[in-house]
Amino acid sequence: MNAPLDGLISVQAAAQQLGVSPDRVRDLVKAGSLDAATPGREVLVTSESVARRAASNPTAGRPLTPANAWAVLWLASEQTPRWVSSSDLVRVRRFAARPLSRWPRMLVNRSHVHRVRVPDPILKRLQSLIGVTEGGAMAAVSHGSNLLPGVFEHEFYLTQAALHAVRGMRGVGWRSPSPNTVLRVLPDTLPLDVITGVMHNVASRGMAAADLLDRGDERSRHAAAELLGRER
Repeated sequence: MNAPLDGLISVQAAAQQLGVSPDRVRDLVKAGSLDAATPGREVLVTSESVARRAASNPTAGRPLTPANAWAVLWLASEQTPRWVSSSDLVRVRRFAARPLSRWPRMLVNRSHVHRVRVPDPILKRLQSLIGVTEGGAMAAVSHGSNLLPGVFEHEFYLTQAALHAVRGMRGVGWRSPSPNTVLRVLPDTLPLDVITGVMHNVASRGMAAADLLDRGDERSRHAAAELLGRER
């Protein structure tokens, strides 16, 4: 079934989040169990339908709430999530210690994902907005990764206010068949510490690692593990 081009992820990333093979994801798309679009030769799956599928499978573990997902990212970046009680912090530490293969599904609720096309001149305007933080490969490189950022899409974390500003920019392709930018919009229910904490030029180590793990390819998984000093 075809779907709008907002919030799309690759078959590999969907397989990673669901803990299944890419072929299984394609079978689920054909069966109508996952929503997808085919803007070109590549099948892209909606992140919403992947999250819904993961949540309906209790044996695989449900995604964390946005607040707990961000608590995991704070811990991964060697920061203390002050919005979590001392008793809940023990549980969150257990989540953070889970194998990295489980992180994409576990952290899927940390943001709402939009895949868009942003021309270079507008990209510079987007980067200068208050409430926009560069994530993904560019952030990973700033933390010492040896990835080549030019071969990756740009990825940004945005507050709701920043998203409103981007929607007002002419030239952003919200339904482009060839997106080049991932926008990760923070849920408005997050603690204030999270909202203010991401208002930096570059995402934290934990955020960058989570973005790489979402990509699902071997190179990105390896880079994420190195960033966190973890085994894959």
